[in-house]
Amino acid sequence: MGIKDGLSKLFERKADTEEDYLDLDLDIEEYEAELKKDDEVKMYVKTAELTGLYDVPELKKEIYAGNMLILDISLAKRDKILVEKAIKDLKMATLDVGGDIAGFGDEQVIVAPTGVKIERKKLSGR
Repeated sequence: MGIKDGLSKLFERKADTEEDYLDLDLDIEEYEAELKKDDEVKMYVKTAELTGLYDVPELKKEIYAGNMLILDISLAKRDKILVEKAIKDLKMATLDVGGDIAGFGDEQVIVAPTGVKIERKKLSGR
């Protein structure tokens, strides 16, 4: 067997079998608990929906925990007063921790923790 034959066998792709794939039925809460044990994790980027004022305390808890939120306000947009009140409360909590908050499109708000500034200018490829 020559070098060429040896290298081709080394890099030869084997047919995929069912055993080659992982079971992707993951428990996210268990995964997050594992990550919380890791001292290197400083912040999570979390997505949430604002459906009413009852969501605000939980969202504020995440802000005070130092996490970044990508908030979907599309369900609450029908009630302008609700959205204004909720965003005002979230803005106060964000300012309290030295973070930043900005709208992203018509239906999303990004809340950044301490030390993170949101750039409001869009990047352009030109």
